[in-house]
Amino acid sequence: MKKVAIPIANEIISEYLCGCSQFVFYDMETKGITATENNVNDFSNENEVRLWIKNNGITDIILHRIKKELIELFTSEKINLFVGVPLVSAEEIIEVYRCGKLESDKSIIAEITN
Repeated sequence: MKKVAIPIANEIISEYLCGCSQFVFYDMETKGITATENNVNDFSNENEVRLWIKNNGITDIILHRIKKELIELFTSEKINLFVGVPLVSAEEIIEVYRCGKLESDKSIIAEITN
């Protein structure tokens, strides 16, 4: 199963993972889209984040920005990250993702990793 998580704030992708109010999940097998309230209180708590990944079956995360410290955590869990996506609705991002045209923004990656 392949499941994508997209952090949302004010009906568009949240600028930061920690600032989201909900997550939109897209299941590649069923093509289903669901939304849930953000129930991760502390993204700096590795155990809580790992449990969130496992409980939701997440394989990919699409976001605008991410703290450098979280990159290692997600990659250690074999999560694919798409970073630097535009601040638009989840539906717009899912459509680009489904077409295989979603790419990370290299300038934002360089900014985060330097």
